[in-house]
Amino acid sequence: MILSIRHQRSQIESTRSTQGHFGILLLIVAVGFAIRVGIAIHWQNSMVEGELFRFGDSDSYWKMAQKIAQGLPYQYGSPDSRVFRSPLYPLFLAPWTWLDGANETSRSTVLIARVVGSAMGALCIGLVIFLAKRLIPTQSKPIVDAGLWAGLLAVLYPGAIGMSIFILSEAIFCPLMLMSMGCVSLAIQSKTLNRWEIGWTWMLLSGAFSGVACLARPSWSLWPMVLFTYVLLLVFSLPQHEPHPPSKRAYWALGCVLFCVGVSLVMSPWWVRNYLVTGRFVPTTLQVGASLYDGWHPGASGSSDESMEFVNAFIVEQKREDQLRVLAGKPLESTLEWRLDRRMKNAAITWAMENSSDAVRLGLVKLLKTWSPFPVAKELGSDSVRWSEAIGYTAILCLAVVGLWQCRLETGAWLYAMPCVYFALLHMFFIGSVRYRQPAVLVICVLGGVGSAAIAKWIFLIRSEHATKLDGSIISKNVTVDKNPTRKPNQ
Repeated sequence: MILSIRHQRSQIESTRSTQGHFGILLLIVAVGFAIRVGIAIHWQNSMVEGELFRFGDSDSYWKMAQKIAQGLPYQYGSPDSRVFRSPLYPLFLAPWTWLDGANETSRSTVLIARVVGSAMGALCIGLVIFLAKRLIPTQSKPIVDAGLWAGLLAVLYPGAIGMSIFILSEAIFCPLMLMSMGCVSLAIQSKTLNRWEIGWTWMLLSGAFSGVACLARPSWSLWPMVLFTYVLLLVFSLPQHEPHPPSKRAYWALGCVLFCVGVSLVMSPWWVRNYLVTGRFVPTTLQVGASLYDGWHPGASGSSDESMEFVNAFIVEQKREDQLRVLAGKPLESTLEWRLDRRMKNAAITWAMENSSDAVRLGLVKLLKTWSPFPVAKELGSDSVRWSEAIGYTAILCLAVVGLWQCRLETGAWLYAMPCVYFALLHMFFIGSVRYRQPAVLVICVLGGVGSAAIAKWIFLIRSEHATKLDGSIISKNVTVDKNPTRKPNQ
């Protein structure tokens, strides 16, 4: 009877502890949302009269969203730019642009879009907490819970806040990327537990989320190359003998196929639409050539030429060539947009091959620009913003190194370092900017949470009255001295 009462009390205390722990995590997400909304209002109010956006990309996203809201053809400016942007973020913005009517934009509707982006940022915080808790199981005390610390890092990191409140596609790309990675993590766990049917389902869902993420940020389209390389390494690191079929090679081979199926199912409507427009297979957009030439051209600095003035020269050159072909009675290939993309892509690759040493040097410059602690973009404003970004980024990076070392033997832990590798390699070819590292830094908040929890646990154990030595002996301060030395045992 007494044991039963004690067991019931223990269950009640455990339930209360779990509920309290969950409440703390919800509070972290709510605080993160409130911080983002407050900074979004401050950011909007800091702009001069008549200024709505500080980034050129923001204006293009908003204008294309207006096209969708008004039921006009999906194009940027003229019909020669019909595959200029991937469609997901303009679709996301379309309801808010509709509130203003045709060709009008008010500060209030832009602020609404920023607040909704803040909600997406809060979702990212919740996903980071979830991933950290899946990587390292919940501890009995919140102070050493990796999920709690990972959530705090995501709440306070200035780069994550910026990607939520700026009118940029990262606002919706980041949660989709985290969902895709979470599904891969669950697939890894399912394989470890030999629940292989469930694991295949998670890989299919991961591919679907990754495909949707590509419709927000086309730069994510090469992620499967890095993911599948990691899976290949994982195959050879898992134990060789398994009690149940299928084998690990067959499991992951089919898992990768299902991932590609998920991507294809989601992106196929966009592929069909692009084929109907151009008569060619266009997987993402027709801005790849311009982006590649932006990074590889005579006089390139590694940063973006945001005015894209070089495009005008290519347009003149392409139209002149088109006229000569028409006069010669030769047919034109696809659309002007497609031909321009191919011309700029070929020009960039040709320059890189002819100037390989400069291309390598630019790659290193772009690597430094992307991963340097201090951002250089003038749109970010004051030095205080740059310093806060530098301090937050450096702290998360250091904590992530500690966390990766702590859980280096955990199956799937290295997955959270892969986006850093991916974006570092990608932007050695394209342009370098602090903006392009932000999704990867958000991911390594998971590892940063593990590192923070490990440090907190170390401090907690040192301060604990019940701490023991490494050899298992009791510290002298925990020993109760018998004040009656003449007392006999069992007396």
